[in-house]
Amino acid sequence: MEKSELDNKEADLNENKGKHRIRSPKLNAQTHNMSSSPVLRGEEADETLFEAFGEQERKLDSALKKSLGLDDSVDLKGKEDKKPVSRLRSVLSFVLTLAICLVLALLFTRFVLQRNTVTGISMEPTLIERDELFVDKISHLWRNYERSDLVTARTDKKTIDGKAMVVIKRVIGLPGDSIKISEGAVFLNGEELVEPYLDDSVSTYVSFNSFLELTLGEDEYFLLGDNRADSYDSRHFGPVKEADLIGRVWFRFYPFDRFGKP
Repeated sequence: MEKSELDNKEADLNENKGKHRIRSPKLNAQTHNMSSSPVLRGEEADETLFEAFGEQERKLDSALKKSLGLDDSVDLKGKEDKKPVSRLRSVLSFVLTLAICLVLALLFTRFVLQRNTVTGISMEPTLIERDELFVDKISHLWRNYERSDLVTARTDKKTIDGKAMVVIKRVIGLPGDSIKISEGAVFLNGEELVEPYLDDSVSTYVSFNSFLELTLGEDEYFLLGDNRADSYDSRHFGPVKEADLIGRVWFRFYPFDRFGKP
């Protein structure tokens, strides 16, 4: 009996080994199939992932852009709604802008600030020929002209082209003042005028006459050049009406070595 039992156990073992031998080819085949399956890499992997998650990614991007106010669909729609500006409209816009700038420049030089060039020697040494000046034409509206101001004024004398001659002179007499020029000196309201802007050697005389005396009207000013020996001023053309005063000399901007207020 013992021998028969041993034989039975060996038979069972052999049967079990046979079963294992039968299953192993199947397992090997499956392993071979798995190892031989293609591995996705590079662009193929990206395409596969995009097919799987691309739609969800687009939805998330769209929601994020909407929350930040960067919705592409709105921008594209806005761009489609905008009509292209025609070339004619662009030209007309440029011409209109240029015209407005020219008008503003003309108004500025007409009523606010004017550039003047000194010609002649009548204001030496304070101003010399070819000095470039800015003349303030508006401050007289709230501040009256004062004695010793440098001003530009129109005169009765005409230029070669028929326009009124404009001169640059110094205010000596104000409305209501009594002016007297005698013995090389200027007297204002009975007292000799002190003129610190002139050299002590400068004397004031009247052409063709050694004496001048007058009283200015309510809107008249008496003007003299600093170079008294060679100046065409109120000694020749008389007092100047306030309406003929153009403005105050405000600033000298050229030459640069004489830059500043004269």
